[in-house]
Parts: sequence; structure tokens; C-alpha cells
Amino acid sequence: MAETATDPNRLATEYATIWNEQEFSRLSEVVADSFTFTSPTAGTIEGREAFEAYAREITDAFPDFEITVHETLAGENLLMAEGTLSGTHEGEFDGIPPTGERFEIRDMARFVVEDGKLREERAFFDRQELFDQLGLLEE
Repeated sequence: MAETATDPNRLATEYATIWNEQEFSRLSEVVADSFTFTSPTAGTIEGREAFEAYAREITDAFPDFEITVHETLAGENLLMAEGTLSGTHEGEFDGIPPTGERFEIRDMARFVVEDGKLREERAFFDRQELFDQLGLLEE
């Protein structure tokens, strides 16, 4: 029988801490090598190394990027985390020059947990709300 001593809620907290402290070299502690990330702005990114490069691009564009986890719900191999994403657009983001605008949006993330690590994340948030707060949508 496989050991399931890893607390999924701890994984969510550690994952957010790595983002908030921008210590992406620690991703291997909580994210599988074959990690898959999908979001409304990134599409799908496959592999921990590619995901780490993406995370660094995000924090280059939003140096104060922060994930606040409000609530988690965990099953045997599934973890849901509700939270808030925030940051200030101070660098190029997806080819878009910095606007200097701050955003704060709610998100939901669905994680698949395997062998004590995050194997997959699907992030759900309102892309239009993000772009509106950054001043990227015409009125």
C-alpha cells in the first residue's frame, strides 16, 4: 500500500509560499517533474522546468505577485484551493508593456496529487476581470 502521509492542505500552503517568496528553486519539494499547469492566461504548460520559467515570467511582470489561500478541500488524490491572486503590473506580461495598475482577483485551483506531490493544476479565474483591472480593456 502506498504511503499517503503528505497532507494536501500543507501542499497548498507550501505551493503558495514558494510563489509568494519567489523561491521557485524549491518547486521540486511540492511539484512533480511531470507537472501540468493550465490557466486562462497561460494555456497549458507541461513539465516542472517549463512551469518554473513561466512562474519567473509572472513575477518579473508582477514583482509583488501574491497568492492568498482562503480555503482548501482535499480528497484522496484531489485538492481544491480557493484564494485571491494579486499584484502590480510593473514589467512586460505576455507581450503587454507594464501599466502600473494593481489587480486583485478571486481564483479557484484544482490540483491532482500523486506520490505526495502536485501532479496537475487547473487554475480558474476571470481573465476579463484581470485585464480590466490592468486597464487593458477598452471601455
